[in-house]
Amino acid sequence: MTLLIDADYLLYSACCACEHDIRWDEDIHTLSLDEREVKDLVYTKLDWMKLATDDPGDDPIMCCSDHPTFRHDLFREYKENRLGKRKPLGLRDLTKWLKKTFKHQTYSGLEGDDAMGILATNGEHNRPIIVSPDKDMRTIPGLLLAKDELEIISSTEANRTWMLQTLIGDSADNYPGLKGVGPKTAEKIIGTAIDLPNMWEKVAKAYLKAGHTLSDAVLNARLSRILRHGDYNHDTGRVNLFDPISLS
Repeated sequence: MTLLIDADYLLYSACCACEHDIRWDEDIHTLSLDEREVKDLVYTKLDWMKLATDDPGDDPIMCCSDHPTFRHDLFREYKENRLGKRKPLGLRDLTKWLKKTFKHQTYSGLEGDDAMGILATNGEHNRPIIVSPDKDMRTIPGLLLAKDELEIISSTEANRTWMLQTLIGDSADNYPGLKGVGPKTAEKIIGTAIDLPNMWEKVAKAYLKAGHTLSDAVLNARLSRILRHGDYNHDTGRVNLFDPISLS
């Protein structure tokens, strides 16, 4: 068993949890962080992950993001809503510590989500388990530890979630999807389709019906797709972007 861990979320949340507001007097506050506390919390969370999966297995792999990503090249406004927001104390130095301490994987131009998706589907790891609360990881078929219990995400479910995200968009990542379409409407659009070509046909028709172009639908599908094995050329560092022609 190999745990593929969302290192971005793990470290960000641990740093946030360990920040302390010190009030010096009525008007003066400062934030402090003891990096030792963050490290202890990371190890505690790792112990919980191993217990939750009931098998420590191989060494976990910390999946980290590179910046910028191919999605920024596709869509300039991607995650632009996060610019200027304060990051927790110690995040930069603790990221260096994490990479020195644990086995980790970073791909040029990819997010940690993509690293998890590729490693989970390339067939090179013993019973890989993605560990992440991120809803986007439900677009990857296989084993997922999102909360307290291990889940099995089927290929059909993974593709459906991907197509739903293509319609809905993602305000957290700042890409639009199809304006006015929320989760309930997206479910109605895809309906009972169970194979990817039929799902995509329904998604494309919805975009065209709303006055958009097929290119708009393709762009949102590319932005919402978490990469799998075969989507990334390890020799060139280039992403093999989704192309509807491949479905025919």
